Amino acid sequence: MSGLKNDIKKMITYQRFNLMDRFHAQNNFDVIFCRNVMIYFDKKTQNILVNKFYDSLRSGGYFFVGHSESLTGLKHQFNYVEPSVYVK
Repeated sequence: MSGLKNDIKKMITYQRFNLMDRFHAQNNFDVIFCRNVMIYFDKKTQNILVNKFYDSLRSGGYFFVGHSESLTGLKHQFNYVEPSVYVK
């Protein structure tokens, strides 16, 4: 079982970057976790970020936000799955 765990770890890429910078990964991500981050930004900035995330996901990719967050009131193309889970 531990071999499987290492195989999965090898498939994951972790990146650190400034959310206000241009994203370099167009349609490259299968999943984006942005939990409890957007609550610190105004609606205009949230809208920009959500659309950057959308553009960075592959078709069928998932976007996870924090339980205290929602995309309600933002202009976006995500499809709602359940609270805090959206899909492209």
